[in-house]
Amino acid sequence: MYWLFIIVVLTFFAGLRLNMGPLIWFRKALGKDRARKDDSSRRELVERVRQLVPQANNGNVVFSLQVETHTSGGGRTRVTTYTYYYKVFVAEPDCLWIIPFGYDKKRKEYQLGQPVALTKDLIQSVSLTGRRGKKLEVTLFLKPEVGLDKVVMVLEPLQFTRNKFYPFDFFQEEACDKAMAVTEKLALAACGKTAEDLENDRLKDECSTYGMWAGLCGFFGVIAASVSHSLPLTAAFFAAALVLWGVIFFKKQIPKVSVIFVVIEAVAAYFLMKL
Repeated sequence: MYWLFIIVVLTFFAGLRLNMGPLIWFRKALGKDRARKDDSSRRELVERVRQLVPQANNGNVVFSLQVETHTSGGGRTRVTTYTYYYKVFVAEPDCLWIIPFGYDKKRKEYQLGQPVALTKDLIQSVSLTGRRGKKLEVTLFLKPEVGLDKVVMVLEPLQFTRNKFYPFDFFQEEACDKAMAVTEKLALAACGKTAEDLENDRLKDECSTYGMWAGLCGFFGVIAASVSHSLPLTAAFFAAALVLWGVIFFKKQIPKVSVIFVVIEAVAAYFLMKL
């Protein structure tokens, strides 16, 4: 049964890299419980933001943490580094206030910088990626004369301490909804993108993630076929890929690249089962 252990371990680490899996779910459950019992960290953040932007309140202050992954090296030595970008946004009817956020993970203390107003006159385009109600990334591309390429606002209704780089456990659903409404208004005014246009872009990105997972299921199906020669287990992985394709079709998108990969993986699994 060592092959089953290998598959479980590979699945665990793949999920961990993508902020998924049992460990992340457990931490999320703990963070949600702490957020329900104590909202002092949320109240403190809003109060400190209000000292910089007087119109700030619990319904329009969004804490945003963007994580970027960089891989370097080659061959057997590859190094993956994670960069964390902290910001606080205040959603106003006609703009988004951006406040820099500096976090000391050792002392678990933070400092707020000076707010800057992001208005429609500074925005060139807007796009959405991720999942609504879970983790939605709003990318605001700025005009060249601004001197900054883009600003990313991450809307997560629940903030929880996934690791030492995450400072809070609190809810911010109302503020995320308000920020999204302001984003749609700014997108329409700045570049003519409607809420439907933004949603179509987001769906394409979401379905590409489902396609990636379908390919990963096919990969595990190949491993199951080569190591265990178990037809039920191999079939289960490819059935999971079919389910993911079903989700993509349900969202009125068409899987393309993932189909090619999974078909190749299915053929490979078939011949490995024959060996």
